[in-house]
Amino acid sequence: MTTSHDVIAERLGKSEVFQSLPEENLLEIAAFCQEDVYQDGQVIFIEGEPADRILVVERGKLAIEKKIQLGRHSTPRNATIAYVNPDQIAGFSTLTKSQTHSASVIAVEPTRVCVIDGVKLREYLSRHPEAGFEVLTAITSLVRGRYQSATNTLTYFLSIVSHELRTPLAAVENYLQTILGGFAGELNKKQERMLNRCVVRVTDLSALISDVVDLARMRPEQIQADFEWFDPGEVGRESIEDTRLAAAEKNIQIRIQPPAEFKPIVGSRRRMRQVFTNLLNNAIKFGPEDSIVFFRAWYEEEHLIFLVEDSGPGIPPEDIDYIFTDFFRASNVGDSPGAGLGLSIAKKIMDAHNGNILVENLTGKNGAITGSRFTVQIPLNLSTPEMRRREWLP
Repeated sequence: MTTSHDVIAERLGKSEVFQSLPEENLLEIAAFCQEDVYQDGQVIFIEGEPADRILVVERGKLAIEKKIQLGRHSTPRNATIAYVNPDQIAGFSTLTKSQTHSASVIAVEPTRVCVIDGVKLREYLSRHPEAGFEVLTAITSLVRGRYQSATNTLTYFLSIVSHELRTPLAAVENYLQTILGGFAGELNKKQERMLNRCVVRVTDLSALISDVVDLARMRPEQIQADFEWFDPGEVGRESIEDTRLAAAEKNIQIRIQPPAEFKPIVGSRRRMRQVFTNLLNNAIKFGPEDSIVFFRAWYEEEHLIFLVEDSGPGIPPEDIDYIFTDFFRASNVGDSPGAGLGLSIAKKIMDAHNGNILVENLTGKNGAITGSRFTVQIPLNLSTPEMRRREWLP
């Protein structure tokens, strides 16, 4: 499709990325552009493939799709994360160093676009740094806006889904607890054991929902706004109670080794309980039946240390650098339930506390892995919001 450079330059000047460029630059860029039309459902860019074109939509609509996979064993699916409307562009990756598409682009209706040769555009912007600065500044602002919009949409969606799922789950758990309490008649040992297993599974599902919601909402400033003085020993005991049924199901003993005395510290009580519970749940989930999980604590000069140690299969050496990554699951977890979020959320919580969470494998005399050890380091110099406000006062 042939269109004059003047017409293309005029259309480029209306776009969200090129509108700040002088007419001279627009005419020169128009020299390596052409118009094209895509039909409804036509795949234009594929995630992971080389990026060599930028599209400016003149009429119609494109969908940006991202491949989503919750854990390495789930089926990858494409999800629409944004739409590209008239005067907007697709193909940002053409200007990045790797020149690889970070998402797929599909026409959702007949769409006319201006196609810019990516190689020639990169060369042109290199020769004209002022124009390059304007274009990259506009793209940076645009990407930030799209990312924020996608995050807000995801948070809103997860909040609704969480509410809808939590309500029936809470009802199921309440009925199970009522039956286990003997209020619906006497239970034999087999029935009691089966109902306890149901409670454990419902608790796992509720925790998974909470983890997904936390992933979207967890921000350091939100966690720090909850900082208060609390008793870490009490929080540790609450985490042990959180995991009591799961441990009993596998006849796993949680052996506690606390300091002589727990002293109050500053932090997010609720979030620290989440860290301890996640680590204990992991130790129980991957530890063998009839084993021992150690839960130790002690004070150092600047930190309170908590340690969780199990005798499970450990973490494959090639996976250990990625264990705190969102949705990452080690290659040896098999079909065990979970979305790979517990450890990444624990890491985010500790980062908000200016602390740390470390992981290492335990090995026997022959070098074989005999378990794993997670160490939580909580600083002792944290401040509550009120303490920080007093520090700011003149």
